[in-house]
Amino acid sequence: MKVTDVYLSGLGVFQPPTVDAGQAARRGEYDPGAYLENRLTGVCVAGDISPPEMAVHAARQALSRAGGDPARIGMVMHATTFVQGPEGWHAPSYIQKEIVGNASPALEIRLGCNGMFAGLELAAPRLGAMEPDETVLLTAAENLGSPVVDRWNGMSGFLQGDTASALLLGRESGFAQLRAVGTVAVPQLEQLMRGGEPLYPPSAALGKKVDMASRAMYFRDNVMSLNAATEELARAMAEVVERTLHEADRKLDDMTRVLYGNAAGYIVQQLVLEPLGIAMDRTTWQFGRGIGHSGPNDQILSLNHLLTTGQLAVGDHVLLTGGAAAMVSSAVLEIVDVPAWTRA
Repeated sequence: MKVTDVYLSGLGVFQPPTVDAGQAARRGEYDPGAYLENRLTGVCVAGDISPPEMAVHAARQALSRAGGDPARIGMVMHATTFVQGPEGWHAPSYIQKEIVGNASPALEIRLGCNGMFAGLELAAPRLGAMEPDETVLLTAAENLGSPVVDRWNGMSGFLQGDTASALLLGRESGFAQLRAVGTVAVPQLEQLMRGGEPLYPPSAALGKKVDMASRAMYFRDNVMSLNAATEELARAMAEVVERTLHEADRKLDDMTRVLYGNAAGYIVQQLVLEPLGIAMDRTTWQFGRGIGHSGPNDQILSLNHLLTTGQLAVGDHVLLTGGAAAMVSSAVLEIVDVPAWTRA
């Protein structure tokens, strides 16, 4: 989707301290073989702070950096992967109450690791129907310290970290302009994240441990090989990136950096580097390998890292890419200002 007149005016993150992966392997919490293969060095661990509270911290930072007026927020969207609080409770309303407090709608986006991309796709047309000075607040947060989640061994090629992020979007000005955003579905891979588990009752209601690795093995044995699944995802990734770049009227060579989810080096190689024909040093893998995969937050934390470490300048372009099991997304941003908060 080609986008005009949509700017990122604020960006906030909540990034708690990290736990060293090597020490976790020595303690027996993390499989030593996976530690050596994945080359991931740590994960952020938030303790007992809930995801919506983490999102509020990130949103406050985004508003502060933007100098934004909460009263002019015309919509709140909160991206989630796992349960965020009491079953049946609406986490976005909590964020709306704590940050905004007006009567604007607050929606939850359940698109897993691609939730922030979905938020960008939904926010762009919404902003076009709002007053020029109104904004949209996007947040995402995950705390994987739940007893039903094994942050070290529950997903092959990933460590699961606790973080939150927020974007304030508007039509008037900002530090980055959204040029295009899009998503391609890969529905034949839907069962990759489901495995052989029944659809009802929900596993969360049964207190059943979330074991994505076992689900992937079931998929391999009963649906298709994991190599074939990787090829499907890589094909879709190349397709959505090509389309988004075309809609942004840019080429891959124009992209200063390429941001993907935080994963083992071999996963980034298979799904990003080989399909796009780029080198690892154009990504933020070195940063992400130390904080863990945190659902929809990874690319936004990487963008914050690039900005606050002086690695982006006016005129630079950034390609954001991501994949959930049955969907891949991408977005193109152009840096139009390097605000003072990046040097604070």
